[in-house]
Amino acid sequence: MVAQKLATLAYIVYQNEVLLLYRNKKENDFHQGKFVGIGGRLEPGETPLECIIRELQEETGYRVSSDELEFRGYIYFDEVSRDKTNQDLPAFNWLVFLYYIRVNNKIDFDNKEGDLFWFNMDNIPYDRMWSGDKIFTPKVLFTKDFLEAKFLYNGEEIVNWTFGRD
Repeated sequence: MVAQKLATLAYIVYQNEVLLLYRNKKENDFHQGKFVGIGGRLEPGETPLECIIRELQEETGYRVSSDELEFRGYIYFDEVSRDKTNQDLPAFNWLVFLYYIRVNNKIDFDNKEGDLFWFNMDNIPYDRMWSGDKIFTPKVLFTKDFLEAKFLYNGEEIVNWTFGRD
């Protein structure tokens, strides 16, 4: 059985703008050409909170403390056609912990995985994001609801998704 992968994802907000990463620098990147939030895989011995604090600094240059972050929930992502016993597809079988943070300034930072862009909250490029991100990103950005979700994909298309007790 393939072990479940753990990761974090955060949305950084300044006034009425959100910071997104356009994945365009890493070779063979599963997220190539997509806008995503900030985050990454948990390292051995790391909690989700420790991971997102590290990832925010590594990917954006923001040094934050745990009391600045709002935990918004978690999402499970998987691929319906994946062989659950031995196939480890790059972006699936993930449990991702979601965070939200407001910052007091914008900083410029060179990210090794892609380019960072600030978007007005009314002009988020949903058409250039994963189809699941289009569904859950507004919930993280515009509500304080705790999010528990599951997204099942077939390739890049969502086959099924649920929130909480749906």
